[in-house]
Amino acid sequence: MAQTDIRPRVIVLITDLDVSRGDEPDRLFHHDGRPFTTAECNLITTCTPAEMDIAVAYMRSMGDWMSEPQTVQKALIGLYMKYAYQVPDGFSGSVYDLMTDEDYAKFERLVEIFKADDAFEDRAGHEQN
Repeated sequence: MAQTDIRPRVIVLITDLDVSRGDEPDRLFHHDGRPFTTAECNLITTCTPAEMDIAVAYMRSMGDWMSEPQTVQKALIGLYMKYAYQVPDGFSGSVYDLMTDEDYAKFERLVEIFKADDAFEDRAGHEQN
């Protein structure tokens, strides 16, 4: 059997990355709120363009039934990962430090949209209870 360079675990991590967390910008979190372990952080920063393409293709295929917050989150992940796999070895800064001013502004706008949608869903959930 031929050895593949695609690592499914990396793809799963990319699709499970919750980039909407603004309270701790130097940490990565799963969708369920758990922080990434050191090993997961190290693994995701080694993602290849091919693995990123597969993760994005997967998220796009899910886009037909995704809510607006999920669509915004997908855009946040894509923007974040655009820079995440460019982090050089030994880099002590944040991925956000690598972003262009234009991309960082876009990232901030997307986070605000996501937070507003999340707050709206929270209010709607409380009104139903």
